[in-house]
Amino acid sequence: MSKIKAVIFEMDGVIADTVELYYRANKRVADQIGAPFSRELNQKLQGISRLKTVEHIAALGSRTLSGGEMARMAEEKNDYYKQLIEQLSPKDILPGILDFLTELKRESVKTAVASSSSNAGVVLEKLELLDMFDFVVDVKTIQYGKPHPEIFMKAADELGIPYESCAAIEDGEAGLSAIQKAGMFSVGVGEHEAMKNADWHACSTGELSLSELSKKYKKWCCE
Repeated sequence: MSKIKAVIFEMDGVIADTVELYYRANKRVADQIGAPFSRELNQKLQGISRLKTVEHIAALGSRTLSGGEMARMAEEKNDYYKQLIEQLSPKDILPGILDFLTELKRESVKTAVASSSSNAGVVLEKLELLDMFDFVVDVKTIQYGKPHPEIFMKAADELGIPYESCAAIEDGEAGLSAIQKAGMFSVGVGEHEAMKNADWHACSTGELSLSELSKKYKKWCCE
């Protein structure tokens, strides 16, 4: 178990520079509801389904919304987000990610994307990265959202790799919790406090490399 056989990625904030786009879409919902919204709260909502996101925002607002109204706002939020991602291109790949993916492919380490976004395939096509992954989880095929571990377990199952032989990378609190519940080696990316709870905390994606990941994974295996 001393060698990593697969690396599973969150997409937004790990592969793609889309966090600001999510913030704009979520802030639009918050403004409509009359709810306070910040980038810190946006980070906490990273990886959560769009309906759950609207429910969280609605709980902070001054208006009481029905289930139907929240579902409608979730769809409107997604439509707006889809407009925003039309502008994406390879320049929006986060630093170091293309080199890291190339290194993983060269060393025959399997790769997957485990994103709560139903737009993951579209974003990866815009970034011209779709061919770099062995599998992309279709969020419509899973029953439970993050922080439940199902999405990461599904990725590993499709790759045919035991969970303990996988590393998974997140920038969101819910996603990091999901990785840990799955029993995988966790990598938390970013300056947010919750990421310091990962098995490896990298301040930015530019720090990611197979050699460093392997070193930290071997230490984790021996603990």
